[in-house]
Order: sequence, then structure tokens, then C-alpha cells
Amino acid sequence: MATIIRSNLLIMATQSLEQLRNEFIQEAQSAPKLFKDLAKVEQYIAESYKTRALIELIQNADDAQSTCFGLHEIEGGFIVGNNGRAFTPEDVESLCRSGSSNKQRGGNTIGYRGIGFKSVVNIANNISVFSGEFSFCFDRLLTKSTLQNDVDVPLIRIPHPIGKTKETVLNQAFDLKEKNGYTTIFVFQDVVGKLSLDELSDFDRSSLLFLNNLRSLSIDYQNIHRKIVVDHLSTKNRQTVVRICEDETSDEWVIESSENNTIDKIAFKKVNGTIVPALPAESVIHSFTPTHEFAGAYIKINGDYTTDPSRKTVDWDDLSKESFHNSVSILIDSISSILNGDLTKKGFFSPFVNIQSSESSRFKSLLFKAIETGLQKSEILTKHNTIEKFSAIRLKPEWLNYEDYENLCFNSIVSIPKTLISTYPELFSFLSLINVKVLSLEEVIQQVNSANISVMGSAQIYEKIIKQFRYDLDSDKIERLKTLKIFPSKNGFVKTDAINKAEEINVDFRAYLNNNTDLSDIELFYKKLDIKPEEQSTNIIIAENDESSFAQKNDVVIVKTFKYEPAIKKWRSAEQNATEYMKSVSTVLSVRDVTQANLGYDLEVMLLTGKRIYIEIKSVASFSEPFKISNNEYTSAHSYGKDYLIALVINNEPFQIRFVPDPIKTLSFEKKCERWSWFCEQYGTELQEVNQLF
Repeated sequence: MATIIRSNLLIMATQSLEQLRNEFIQEAQSAPKLFKDLAKVEQYIAESYKTRALIELIQNADDAQSTCFGLHEIEGGFIVGNNGRAFTPEDVESLCRSGSSNKQRGGNTIGYRGIGFKSVVNIANNISVFSGEFSFCFDRLLTKSTLQNDVDVPLIRIPHPIGKTKETVLNQAFDLKEKNGYTTIFVFQDVVGKLSLDELSDFDRSSLLFLNNLRSLSIDYQNIHRKIVVDHLSTKNRQTVVRICEDETSDEWVIESSENNTIDKIAFKKVNGTIVPALPAESVIHSFTPTHEFAGAYIKINGDYTTDPSRKTVDWDDLSKESFHNSVSILIDSISSILNGDLTKKGFFSPFVNIQSSESSRFKSLLFKAIETGLQKSEILTKHNTIEKFSAIRLKPEWLNYEDYENLCFNSIVSIPKTLISTYPELFSFLSLINVKVLSLEEVIQQVNSANISVMGSAQIYEKIIKQFRYDLDSDKIERLKTLKIFPSKNGFVKTDAINKAEEINVDFRAYLNNNTDLSDIELFYKKLDIKPEEQSTNIIIAENDESSFAQKNDVVIVKTFKYEPAIKKWRSAEQNATEYMKSVSTVLSVRDVTQANLGYDLEVMLLTGKRIYIEIKSVASFSEPFKISNNEYTSAHSYGKDYLIALVINNEPFQIRFVPDPIKTLSFEKKCERWSWFCEQYGTELQEVNQLF
């Protein structure tokens, strides 16, 4: 019975194919000029899709609900196979015609123009197709012979019966078909243009991330042997974790979907559970398959985007705008949840900050502006469990310590909690990029009398007042400054009139000012505020001591370098010991080890001031031993400038570490051919202790 059914299907397929063939022949004979024009259109399409033949074939396989795809070399050519749905008569006709695809925008298929397969016409003169009960070929010589003319003819138009193909070639093709479980194979013979080896070897495996069905890809062609496996690990709350493996390497991505549909998505790359910036080549807009458009940040954005014929550039029409809006909504939801205390998205903001200028594109400005606009409509739950608008947020100014920043924002201003910065050290930088306001001196002055600030905070505020008002100190400002309870004394914070009643200003306060502000400016303000400078000692310096933080000793303020003893262990690596060392430094808020992310540095360090620095660790036997940096590290050092440090570590007993800030500017490097590394042999005069840096 099964044999009879199969026989009937074969007869029906043959009849359908013959009918379609005759229809195309009649069209060609009745309109020869139009047929000739089709050849030119086909050539144009092939040129437009140059270097994208592989991705177009992959896309067609995914639309056919394939889970596996392969490209294999055979005698005189190669085959492409997939295990998707076998061809129907409608599929055959769509394959033959340009622009007649039955795929629809917004559906479950990727392609919708019906021209993707034409991208292969510059590769071979003969393409045989075997799918289900259908078997036919495309051949220019057979088309010319059938039409009895020598004019230009399209390759993908008239289906012909399978010609005299070598038996060994067919055997190879069908052996691969059976071995891999393919339901459809394309056999490329009489190859005229080399299949791009660069396209095969450089194919970005993350291109498969947003495909609906494809889970494995094999390439076995000449000296290129690749096996890529896509594994969807979990899906929960519109979030899917995907691992893409090839050989011994694997990439993990987390995909967040839109609440409105299943097409618009954002993908973040993860390393050891932390989001990291994707590579620039990976950070593109996808219309299921990748375009060449930079996504605006080191993430992937997928949606129902209209593209040019080559699918490389996004056309900014209404459908594309709608998809982009939905994608931005995904980001805004995540950012809002983080600002409301979500600590589960570690590294979330790293793809958005420090984007290289070479990566700037129209989507960068569109993305950040859309995020800024969208967040203005969101709300924040404050520490008092009240709801405030996003616009109420103020960032910490660089000149103020974190504790006093939070104290000053306690009542009516929304601050960024320290716990958030510890988890998301890039948050301040990101919020700055979307134009969130910094806590201004005016706002500080308004809050200072009601805030519970520290001696250090009062000194930092007064230093800022001096520097900002020294050239604009009119009578109104003087009277206003006299009302501020900003001078710490043994009886608490007092106004200037209390200082004039024999209260002595706290020694720590005076020490900070004397070491951070011009003495002539201090004396000017004392005079303007009617404070007698002769009653306030000025012979105060800052020295280092491991015993106390702001202790008084003979009118000298002693500043502590470390919060606690660094947890140095002999068995740890240089990177691990350096991480522990930096965590113990008193001016450091957080340290993140990004060694495995290949970012061009090992540690991201956030200081209490909100400033971020990047440290590359180099283990040396002595501080006279040459060291080298890679091209990637050299590029990062050049990019980050004074915020990039090389830490030379002697990972022995005793543990020793010294720093070279801005190494590209301060050191001399020589490029040597050892996979091209940058060598530095003399650096002794540039080494600095940690307390000299921050």
C-alpha cells in the first residue's frame, strides 16, 4: 500500500513539474525580451547578495522548519542539505519565480521576497534539487537548448529533468542525504565562481541565535570543518538562555522577548553568569538573520525589520520603527526593574558604555534617545516606599563621597543606592549617557542643613563652594552661605556665627581643605564669612598611616590606605591576588574580574568617587623585567587613556604591586613579531603605589 501511495505521489510530482516547466517555456517564448531582462535581474540579485549565499540558504532551511543544515564538498562541487519540510508544488514554483514567495511579514518565516535563493547563481551553472518526490535541475545550457537561442537566460527559472550527472556524484550526494537525515538537498555542479571560503570560515555562529528552528549547522568544505550546535537551555518569563557551541568553545546568550509579540527580542552575551559586551561583529540588528547595521550598543536586536535587497541595511519604514520601539520597551522594562532593586542582571549596562567611536551609527543615537524618552515615563520605588518619577533621580557628583550623597538625597531626591552600584558598576556611566542629571551644588546647599552629613562630606561640599563661587561671591551668596550649618566643631555642625563665638573648626575639615584647595581661596572665604583665619590652624597636611582614618595627631590628619588587610594568598594567581588587593583599598567601591571576557583588561574598578578605571595585570619576577601586552590590550589602553592602568605584580612573598597609569602615553612600546605583541623594557621611573593614584 505504501509503495502504491509513493508511486502515485511521484507521478503527481512529475506531472506538476512538467506542467510548470511548460508554463515557463511558453512565457519565455512569448516574451523573449522580458526573459532576457530576468537574467539581468537575477545577476543583480546575486551581486547584491554577494558573500551572503550561505546565510540565505540557512534562512530558507529555517523557513522549511529544518533543525539541521549542512554544506558538504563532493566531486566537482558541493551539496547543501536540510531536514525540513519537503517541497510542495507551490514551493517549487516559488523557487523558480522571483518575488513570488508565499511567506508573509510578521509571520513565522524569515524571508518574504522569494529572491534569496538567487544569491547562488554566480556559484554554479548546474543546480540539482532533490526534495520529497521532486527532483529537477536548473541549467543555463539546457535552458538555452530548450529555447533554441543563445541570448542571456536566467539560471533559476525553468526546471529541467535531472540530466546526465555522474553516478559517483549522485552516490556521494545521496549517501550524505541519508547519513545526515536530510529531506532536501541541493547539488551544485559545474562550479564557476568559488564558494566564498571567507564566508564559510568567518561565519558568525551567533547569526543562528534568532532562527526559529535550526539547531545545528555543519560545514565540511575543502579545509573548513565546522560544527555549530544551538542549545536552548531554558525559557522563563519571556527570557530564554541559549548556548551556541563550536568545537571546544561556547557562547551563552540570554534573549529577552517583547510582551507584545514573539519576534521583537534583545540578546545579551554572558560570561560566567554576567552580561558582557558582545563583540562588535556580533552587535548588529537582525531581521532573524543579521544585517550589517550596528545595533547601537554591544547587544543584538531582532525584529521584523524591512531591509534593502541585500538584507544588509535596514529601511526605516513604519514596520521597522514599530519593531525598534518594541525592542526599546524590552530594555526600558529591564532598566526600570534594576532601578527598583533587581540585582539579577549583573553586567547589564556594560554593553552600553564605552562604545568605540568607530562603532557609532544611526542606531546608536536612536537607541539612547529612545531609552531616555521611554524612561521619563517610568517610576521609581524609593527607600521610603514612595513612588517617584524617573526624572527625580540625581547622580552622585564626582567631588562628593557616596555616603553623604545618599544622606543629602534622603528626603526629596532619588539617589542610586550603593548596592546597585556594587552590582552594576557601569550604572552611573549609563545614566549619564541618557542625560540623567547630577546632584547639583545648588541642590546640595538646599539640603545640607537637614541632612546628616559627615565631616568629610562637609569638607567636600565646602571645597566645591569655594571653587564654584570664588569668582562670583556677591553679597547675596555670602549671606546665604552664612546660614549653612556646614562647619564641623566639637559641638556638631554650626553656622559661621558660632565659629565666631570661639568654636574651633574640626581639624579633619581644615586638613581636607588645606590639602585640596588653594590657601588664598580659603582665606578669602574666611574673610568674606567673617571667620578669623588666625584662629584656624593652617599647618595641616595629609600623611599615610595604617592605624586610623581621620585621627588627630599634632594637628596632622592621617589617612588610611586600606579598609582592611588585603587577603593575599600565595596559592592564588596574580590576577586573583590583585583583585583582593584592590578590594581592600579604602578609595575603592567595587572590583570586577573580567579576565575571561577578553576585553583588553583584567579588572574593572569603581572608585568611591564614581570614577571607573581599567587594570591589566602583568605578572613579573621583578620590577626590572620586561613585559608585553597584546594588540587587544594595546587598543584598550589607547582607548581608555588615563583611566587604563597596567599593574605589575610580583606574586610571591611578599606580594608586591605597582601601577603604570596611561601606559601608552607614559611608556615606550616596541612591536615584535610574536603574534604581534607590544614589549616594554623600561618602566621603572613610572611605577606608582596605589595611594598615589586614587
